[in-house]
Amino acid sequence: MRVVVASSTRSLAEAIASPLRAAGHDVRHVRDGDELRRAMVDAEAAFVARRLPGGDALALPPELRRAPVVLVGTDDGDREAARAARLEGFLAAPFAPADVLAALGVSTRTERVIVLADDSDLVHRHVGAILEEEGYVVVHAVDGEDALQKVAEARPDLVISDVEMPRRDGYQVCLALKAAPATAHVPVILCSSLGEATDLERGFDAGADDYVVKPVIAEDLLGRVRDLLAENALGGREPVLVADDSPAVRHLVADALTRQGFEVTTASDGREAFEKARAGSFELVVTDYDMPEMTGFELVYALKHEPHTKDWPVLMLTARDTKRDRAQMRAAGLTAYLVKPFGADKLVALVERMLAERRLRAYKDASRLYISKAAVKAAEQQAVGGLYGFRAEEADRTILFSDLAGFTAMSAKRTPGEVVEHLNGYFDAMCPVIQAQGGDIDKLIGDAIMAIFEDDPERPDGHALRATRAAWEMQRALDVFNATSEGVPLQMRIGINTGPCVRGDLGSRYFRRDFTVIGDAVNRAQRHESNAPKGGVLLSETTYALVKDFVKARETEGIALKGIDKPVSAYVLEGFVGEDDDW
Repeated sequence: MRVVVASSTRSLAEAIASPLRAAGHDVRHVRDGDELRRAMVDAEAAFVARRLPGGDALALPPELRRAPVVLVGTDDGDREAARAARLEGFLAAPFAPADVLAALGVSTRTERVIVLADDSDLVHRHVGAILEEEGYVVVHAVDGEDALQKVAEARPDLVISDVEMPRRDGYQVCLALKAAPATAHVPVILCSSLGEATDLERGFDAGADDYVVKPVIAEDLLGRVRDLLAENALGGREPVLVADDSPAVRHLVADALTRQGFEVTTASDGREAFEKARAGSFELVVTDYDMPEMTGFELVYALKHEPHTKDWPVLMLTARDTKRDRAQMRAAGLTAYLVKPFGADKLVALVERMLAERRLRAYKDASRLYISKAAVKAAEQQAVGGLYGFRAEEADRTILFSDLAGFTAMSAKRTPGEVVEHLNGYFDAMCPVIQAQGGDIDKLIGDAIMAIFEDDPERPDGHALRATRAAWEMQRALDVFNATSEGVPLQMRIGINTGPCVRGDLGSRYFRRDFTVIGDAVNRAQRHESNAPKGGVLLSETTYALVKDFVKARETEGIALKGIDKPVSAYVLEGFVGEDDDW
């Protein structure tokens, strides 16, 4: 599908475009209303940021509104504007990748149908109302047999079924749906008061896509529904490429995967498979070993050396199972292999496992955008260790705090959407500078940044000097950002302090935890930031003592820090020894 993404902010456009490209869509980015009007001539769908320079989606003439349009906004006012203009969809920022795909699915279809199967009137009233309020069309079924009949009639996008029902229980309904080619792709959520591990295991063994334990929490249920519909919104589950020169084997593999809802593309030899891979987008490649034109081994090697396809997992179907064959496959970059002959159930199970691992890697990559590097590492250790255990380490670290001067007052003169876009652009400029100096961004607090610098065996220049260098470069990067951005130039204060602090797990054992630093050194860093001059960097005495041979700084005496009894001295950074001071 040809999708236009219209936004003057590159980071916002990329956040929308990335999941669309991953789903195989042809994405074009435009930056203003004039470009949007030209692009809409042959677009099949569009995401348009509110308040786009030169006219947003609300200003599109009727003759250009033939393709569905999703308005991207931040508040209820934007949502109401989209509804009043009869736009096909609304995407609220901030959003997850699944929200983008769900918005596209909703915009390009007239309705999303859900069959709700339960023998309880109370559930129908409660859960049905939740779904209908969200805009779904709900078809009600009172037992298992009724559910299967309603699915056959309504051809729904999703099924929510109770487990304990007359005539057929939820497990039997799920098994029947997944066994039928016409309904195998339909996602099923089992919803039950049976919440033991064995109950969940039985549900997933029956083919359920998700399992919700009653009582139902609205936001939890809607989140799961949106995620599953997003997976199927574009015509099925993950796209898979199947290559085999045997028509019988090719049909067997394609049929088994199609029954599970995968979008299957086939190729009769290795060369054809490679050309289709280069031209398309797939989540997995299944290939035979012995094929004309290009063998499976050669295909794997070619895919792993193509930038577009190098990260795709590849499953090899082969009768070869010698030690030499396995070594050769590993050397080529093969992900897994399946020895012939094999059953369809074994094939499907292996494909599901490979795709689950790929989704996990994608989730881990995405999670790194939201939490610090140290928190990611701590979570991985936690997952491996299994048991909760408080981990804390005391060490000397350098803490950097930055904050924008007068940004709250400035924000009052802008719309929430404009504030979000401006801040995201600012963070896009600041964060790479911190990471380039080995800093770990602990958290973003409104317009403030808290970063931690600590000993790194690969960085002999010391954490205090790297933090100071990062602060200096951040001020330079802000000058560049101001020169290329609209509106009032931003001014930033930065405070830096070095000292002992504890870094580790803080929070609830079961609900919410954070991996961060605490201690007087952290508090002092924040106090120094609040006393720093606008556009300047203020170093604490402890930080200055470690970097004084490398920097030029002006001492400031008698600074009163909140919570500190005696006034202290601090140092305003003016440059680095041996470097040009000119900005």
